[in-house]
Amino acid sequence: MIRWTFLIVGVLIGLLVLTAAGFVGYGVWTVARTVPEAEGTVPLGDRLSAPVTVTRDAFGIPVIRAETLRDATVALGYVHAQDRLWQMESMRRLGAGRLSEIFGFPTVDIDRFMRTLGLNHLVEAQWEALDPRTRDAARAYADGVNAFIADPPGGLPWEFRIIVHDPEPWAPQDSMYWQRFMALQLSGNWHEELLNTRLLNRLDAEAVAFLVRTEPDDPAPLTTAGATGQGLPDALLRDLAEATPAAVRPTLASNAWALAPAHTASGGAMLASDPHLGFQIPIRWYLVRIETPELTLEGATFPGVPFLVIGHNEHLAWGFTTTHSDTVDLYRETPGADPDTYERPDGPVPFETRTETIGVRFGGDRTLTVRETVHGPVVSDLSQGRFRAALGPGGEDADGDVLVSMAAAGLHPEDTTPDALYRLNRARDLDAALAALDRWDAPQQNIMLADAGGRVAMAVPGRVPLRAPGHDGRVIAEGSTGAMDWRGWQPRDSLPVLLDPPSGRVLNANNRVHPEDRPHPLAVSFPEPYRAQRLAARLGGMTGATMEDMAALQMDAVSGMAADLVPALVFAARAGAPTHPDAGAVLDRLEGWDPPEMAADRPEPLVLAAWIGMVTERLFRDELGAAFDAWADRPRPLPIRLALTEAVGWCDDVDTAAPESCPAQVAAALDEALAWIEEETDAAPLQARWGEFHQVRIRHDMLGMLPGLGRMIGLTAPTDGGDFTLNRGGHAGLDGRPPFAHGHGAGLRAVMDLAPPARGRFVIATGQSGNPMSPHYDDQFPAWRDGTLLPIGLGPDRGTMTLTP
Repeated sequence: MIRWTFLIVGVLIGLLVLTAAGFVGYGVWTVARTVPEAEGTVPLGDRLSAPVTVTRDAFGIPVIRAETLRDATVALGYVHAQDRLWQMESMRRLGAGRLSEIFGFPTVDIDRFMRTLGLNHLVEAQWEALDPRTRDAARAYADGVNAFIADPPGGLPWEFRIIVHDPEPWAPQDSMYWQRFMALQLSGNWHEELLNTRLLNRLDAEAVAFLVRTEPDDPAPLTTAGATGQGLPDALLRDLAEATPAAVRPTLASNAWALAPAHTASGGAMLASDPHLGFQIPIRWYLVRIETPELTLEGATFPGVPFLVIGHNEHLAWGFTTTHSDTVDLYRETPGADPDTYERPDGPVPFETRTETIGVRFGGDRTLTVRETVHGPVVSDLSQGRFRAALGPGGEDADGDVLVSMAAAGLHPEDTTPDALYRLNRARDLDAALAALDRWDAPQQNIMLADAGGRVAMAVPGRVPLRAPGHDGRVIAEGSTGAMDWRGWQPRDSLPVLLDPPSGRVLNANNRVHPEDRPHPLAVSFPEPYRAQRLAARLGGMTGATMEDMAALQMDAVSGMAADLVPALVFAARAGAPTHPDAGAVLDRLEGWDPPEMAADRPEPLVLAAWIGMVTERLFRDELGAAFDAWADRPRPLPIRLALTEAVGWCDDVDTAAPESCPAQVAAALDEALAWIEEETDAAPLQARWGEFHQVRIRHDMLGMLPGLGRMIGLTAPTDGGDFTLNRGGHAGLDGRPPFAHGHGAGLRAVMDLAPPARGRFVIATGQSGNPMSPHYDDQFPAWRDGTLLPIGLGPDRGTMTLTP
């Protein structure tokens, strides 16, 4: 009997295994079957005026050859859809707040966020404001996308099959969502307002200014004359920040620079750009070369967008960094006696309201009432909606009479940024490029330019609010009096422009772009200047620069932050007498760490990162309380150094009776850091390596959530760098999962030389395709990891596809 029982159980297990294997096998077959063909003839009917060839190089990068730019744009839409249609579908559904129509209940909060901001309505208004030529390009692109959707060789991409979903036709307006995302993601200062307001609920303005200080020469006193956020529930402020979907959460960093011909080996102007965003598979960037009798374009596109975003034509090259201007403000509104109203200087006025219906797959529709004030949407409803299943018009606020609205340059309806990009692609010199950028609205960017005539420049176009006196944009402001309302936009001709400087060099690494005494600053403070200082020093000592030199500079991992902070830490630790047996040797090693390179194969970066984490906890958690985690979510090297070198009292733990000194706290933090390294690595601290923890871990945007499978098709490698190195290795902290994981950096690297014939080299962090069975799913990852840039058209062709009328 027992033997038969085991036999039956064995048969059942075998059947289950075979069934699972069948499903896996079917899934693999399905995914493999939808790898796009690189060869053949595809009729597109009246979408084209003449045949177009698409030749893919060894890395699957398409070279599109067409008789007209319009036909080339149709072909671009087609190849984007071939390789990245799911990414495009996700983008437009995220922007429109329609994810739940295919994913169901788990994405309702994301849709609520997007519907509250109203991007779906903004792109419709924006469409009407655009140049007819821009709209024609978007229509041509949509023609190419829809040609693929209507008749995809091999069927729709595998993601659509897995979730059993057929995409709707691509509307030209769908291409506008990308720019709206960037306007949100690259204008993240409203999160800083929420944090500053939380800190002001616990500390005075001087202490908060100290805590958020980023520039050594700029105390940046916090202006609180118009602030009314104090007293707002901490939970509401926290939840407002957490309500932001990951896809549009602030991720702000990049490097870009340009050199005049006097500094280059080729005798042509040269430009380098490496934008820093979060990592994912497929990466956001898609490489392409377009050749037409009218113009040749080469560089990086975004799937869903009909223009080159970073790249060059025969005459001009361009790249971007984020300005870190303050283009978003939060306002505390005062409810009127009537719940459908709020207070203004002349009395209560009604909210503007609209009803949004969110379709939910496998569930009932959700109805959302969005309220807007003169400033913008009432975003506090997002937080309160986390406590309640639904909101009705003028509903009671979960945290009392709390109303917070958002004013944002990126929510302006008549945004003409796509016009600027259209014209920039076609500009033939620096003057034409600057004229094109007059149409740039959001997000404000530092745009590096170089032309074939040898000129270089940095322009800073965009909509920037003109604030009222006494309102510095760093805390939640009073909305009812009108005193803190925006006064319009800063004049475009007043925005910074650096044109043909005598040095022949322009550069930016998110550092300050104007003097501190500018009458109307773009922002009160800017990120730490360490990367910019390193970049200026390296470029200043460079002559006869080559493309290889520029690529090597993008991989530079020397940390100015470490050079600045380590001496103060070591000095304090020696005075505090740490007790760990390896502490002396570690301090000796850190003192001799010159230059302080955040190299994956060295122990010093790991010791420093763990030590900073422990010091931050010991010095600041007691004063910051519930706001500590949000404040410490990004590294704060300057407050740490100043706390150790100035008598400002942060080292004492306010929760203990006996006073603690800075040396004692720093020494104890070192002991804790070294013990942590030993426990995590089973090795002595100086035997551990940064790369054991600092590893890039790129996961597929859908399958990455599945245990096991996500790891199988993900990409992992030890990497150099840190938060303050040119090779930016933005990473998690001690409590990250895993600790110090490299989650933010240059998903694209580009270097362009305008000596004729203009040419560029590029690399993206993954590959062109989103299909795990494609050879181009991850084939650029080794080159990206090693800092190698690739010319488009490299190696033998992988095939030519002809698109015909």
